[in-house]
Amino acid sequence: MSLHVLEFNDAGLRLSDASGILLSSPGYAYVNAKEIEFGESARKRSKVNPLSSYNQFWHKLSLDPFSKPVGNFRHNADIAFSHLQDIARSAELEGEVVLAVPGSFSREQMAILLGLLKQSPMRPVGLVDAALMASIDHAHHESVIHIDLQLHQVVLSKMQRVGSEFKRESVVLVPGAGWMNISDNLMHLFTSAFIQQCRFNPQHNAASEQMLLDNLPQWLSEEGIEDSTDDANLQENRSSLQVRLTQNNTVHQASLPRSALHSRLLPFFHKILEQLAVIDPQGNCPILVSDYMQCLPGFDTVLSSSLEGDSRSALLLNERSVAQACFDYRDALLGASEALHFVSKVSARQSEAPASAASEAQAQVAPTHLLMRHQARRLCDGILICVGTQDGQRGVHLLQAKQVAGLADMQVVGEIIAKNGEFILQSKSLLINANALDGPQVLKLGDTLSSAELDLKTIELICVQESNE
Repeated sequence: MSLHVLEFNDAGLRLSDASGILLSSPGYAYVNAKEIEFGESARKRSKVNPLSSYNQFWHKLSLDPFSKPVGNFRHNADIAFSHLQDIARSAELEGEVVLAVPGSFSREQMAILLGLLKQSPMRPVGLVDAALMASIDHAHHESVIHIDLQLHQVVLSKMQRVGSEFKRESVVLVPGAGWMNISDNLMHLFTSAFIQQCRFNPQHNAASEQMLLDNLPQWLSEEGIEDSTDDANLQENRSSLQVRLTQNNTVHQASLPRSALHSRLLPFFHKILEQLAVIDPQGNCPILVSDYMQCLPGFDTVLSSSLEGDSRSALLLNERSVAQACFDYRDALLGASEALHFVSKVSARQSEAPASAASEAQAQVAPTHLLMRHQARRLCDGILICVGTQDGQRGVHLLQAKQVAGLADMQVVGEIIAKNGEFILQSKSLLINANALDGPQVLKLGDTLSSAELDLKTIELICVQESNE
């Protein structure tokens, strides 16, 4: 029976095995007298049936009784238990599981969680800090800070390297900066644009309000695509984000200035930066940004503009970073289910600092972006090079795994992963500098990727210099 990893973030509880993510189930519950739903199906009813929708049972996991009845549930722990059962049933899961929990979980909440799992088909054999696992293979400095976005808060976790050990040193929470508050705020912004431009109020009707919420992630991902073109017309088109909703066979379209979107997100970003200053007063710890946090466009820019000194950097992590590290370090995590202890420090086999000034210089000229069809895409962990149709355009696309999942005919022909401060290409179809790949290949500035069979002329590795003016 194979080992699984269950990662607890109420933005999406992720279950993985050694091959990758099996499912992601956001922390929503829909509860009424006739039916109970969890995860994505419950989230898609959160605006349609708000009085029957619940999303704080992981955030406020406890045995405190509800003041009002919620179906047959007595407290949040009851709802959380049913969510775990739903995950186990959906994945047909039984057997050993490593639990990766956020720094926001208290000792009491971890004890409740272990108690719930004793009554489930899952048998916990490891309990570890999720941010520690996400960070451990990127521990090239004495300290790093991991930033993660949950439904109701942001979690900042500072990691410290002491000798060969890598441990969680401190955790700071940023309440009010989670996805729930951010999405509500952005829904009002997009609603104003629809009302002003086409006299359509998507929040006047529950069904259209749900569509508005469902479309937010896609609109934000489109905003996150970078463009380094010098074409004046293309730059003008980039100044606004085109969004549309369809209701009763009528298409409503609005144009939202990207500057307005960034301005609306700034107060949330500033809350995070204020707490970042608390956990890192000197301002020199490298930052590791979770994939959930990356869904907010402009955060990496705000983060970069706030950094002081040359020693600080930001690395974007992919959605598999926690689970993969749990499998890589499984020997240090596994224990007896009857006497589990919480792992907050691990011997980091790969967490060595840069060896010399030469390696520092090499890092400064590393590639930062992929250039394809006059558009630049920032390098990050987990970029998939795909062939298929997106938005009606057939060809080669640079996507993340969550984007590929919704596209039926999309074929992955290559993947870029980040490891030990370098970006590595894995592919059986692509050529690098007109040569076939002989296994995983470290990408360097000036490298070109191509494929005659896929009608891909070139993807170039470039370095985009940040302006200091």
